[in-house]
Amino acid sequence: MNGAVLVMTDATDYTADLIVADLQTRGVRVARLDPGAGPVRIEATLARGRWRDAIGDEHRAIDLGEVVSVLWRWPTAPAGHPAIADTAQRSWAAREDMAAVFGVLKSLPVRWINHPDLAAAANSKPGQLVTATECGLTVPDTIVTTSGEAVRRWARGREVLFKAFYAQGADEDAMVVATRADPDTVPDGLGAACLFQEVIPGAPVRLTMIGAQAFAVVITGTGDLDWRPVQHRLTFTPTGVPPEVMVGVRDFMHRYRLEYGAFDFIATADDAWTFLEINPTGMYGFVEIQSGLSITEAIADRLCDPVRSAIRPGVETRVSRPGVDTSLPCH
Repeated sequence: MNGAVLVMTDATDYTADLIVADLQTRGVRVARLDPGAGPVRIEATLARGRWRDAIGDEHRAIDLGEVVSVLWRWPTAPAGHPAIADTAQRSWAAREDMAAVFGVLKSLPVRWINHPDLAAAANSKPGQLVTATECGLTVPDTIVTTSGEAVRRWARGREVLFKAFYAQGADEDAMVVATRADPDTVPDGLGAACLFQEVIPGAPVRLTMIGAQAFAVVITGTGDLDWRPVQHRLTFTPTGVPPEVMVGVRDFMHRYRLEYGAFDFIATADDAWTFLEINPTGMYGFVEIQSGLSITEAIADRLCDPVRSAIRPGVETRVSRPGVDTSLPCH
């Protein structure tokens, strides 16, 4: 492949490690960068509507003009140059660095997996549920509220669960898992907006999408509602995707213009699938390692396939809601 792949993520992202290793095995030039890991260097020159010249850190750099695709995972924001002693000035410098680095990168007309602005739009749980419904997918009955009395009224006759909007919670090292909730014990004042859903009985399914390719596994080995904390002792068995679900998922990917998505479903005994959520930057390595599915290869193939005419968020789009495009063809 002519050109290079830019990988934007932090040092702890082992999912990105798999993709970088695959690309390097193919002889593809790869640059991995995390702006928050140290002083960032940028020398971006605008030439004929395209940014060119170098971006990098203390150890590596890449010519922006040679970038044909970007894998955007979990990059951290710049922290400001360590030589700046004044805290306020360093914070200002960090914001300037972020506006420059992220602004230049986001405007590159290349293949993105995924463009961060599109991933941010797709990451909204309330928005996901509405879009999934519009795409013909089944979603659980849901309430978002700050009122415990509203939860009790809504939950009457149901088995319900509580789910956080952001799983990291107050402590990035402590995952907030989905748990069954007893409406009778919910306080009147919840203290923060909360999301409650009806519990759907069945088997969890993880569906990883790369473009139009689907990699689905049924997850067994736990009775917990949230399987993530115990994934090391679970079984991930490849499975087919019902045709009507596949149509809906591809429509969902198209509306948000995603190249990658980690979807969670519940499959009932009659193979009816209920959409739970999507993580547009979710991990997949544990699925591939335990199931043997070739997800890394599919992502690397996509990164090595330059787009003919990339469209950036907010450019040449017609949207039904902010961030959700309904006019562009699927890749």
